[in-house]
Amino acid sequence: MNRGDGPNDNIDEGPHAFSAQGEHEDLSLIERTATGDEAAFFQLYQRHHLPLFNYLLRLVQEAPVAEDLLQEAFLAVWRGAGKFRGQSKVKTWIFRIGHNQAVSWLRKLRPAEQDPVFIPEEDPLPEAQAHETWRAEQVWRAMERLSSTHRAVVELAYMQSFSYPEIAQILDCPVGTVKSRMSYALRYLGAALRELGVQDEAR
Repeated sequence: MNRGDGPNDNIDEGPHAFSAQGEHEDLSLIERTATGDEAAFFQLYQRHHLPLFNYLLRLVQEAPVAEDLLQEAFLAVWRGAGKFRGQSKVKTWIFRIGHNQAVSWLRKLRPAEQDPVFIPEEDPLPEAQAHETWRAEQVWRAMERLSSTHRAVVELAYMQSFSYPEIAQILDCPVGTVKSRMSYALRYLGAALRELGVQDEAR
């Protein structure tokens, strides 16, 4: 793998779920990683590999591929730690590296990916109270209908608790683009869930 550079980390970010203490610890770990401290790198990996793997898995939808991309992403973190300038959260920077790995894979194997056309019914399907497990399964079925581009913004916002500015940095696009993708994704998911017989609870 030839990936020595970390992405630029120069977007202002608003407050979000990751604690100030956690970010301070990440900064210390990335600084030590930049000096070749393998123990610090391992700690950084332990802190972030599970959420990043889950994100990659939902993008590429193949566990072996997600695992390979995860390893490539953290190898890039190891090689590029010295280029991190502290102008973004470490977690955001790591997710951008992973996202870029996934996008490269998707472009090679799934060219011209598009969202399916879906015309929602005027009224939601009348459904009785659904079991939580069943409803969750339908949500993921609906998510799978989205393109990876739109799936990414939903996953990053709702599952990984990133703010819009952070998502914009990970996806390397304007905040306005993130908002428009989210708006489309939520409208589509609401309609898809109604088609699957789930009352629309998307916001």
